[in-house]
Amino acid sequence: MVSYVIAVFSIRSSTMEFSLLLKNNGIRNSIIETPKAISASCGVCVKISENDVFRARQILNVYGVKNFVNFYIVSNSFGRLMLRPYRF
Repeated sequence: MVSYVIAVFSIRSSTMEFSLLLKNNGIRNSIIETPKAISASCGVCVKISENDVFRARQILNVYGVKNFVNFYIVSNSFGRLMLRPYRF
């Protein structure tokens, strides 16, 4: 089962800002389309490794990026996309 974490924002500029902050702090990330099951989104989200989620949360809090919705774990099990909110 492949899994990763996405950070979802309600405004696209916040998504882009967060991606840049992660990059500047050494966290690899990519901007991807938000899964359709998450309706409170601007349409794109930031994809990161599960290993980086704690550092990403710290960056989110330190820099005060606005319009954050939630972190979600995305997994693909036998071709089926599964989402669940990340619990710290």
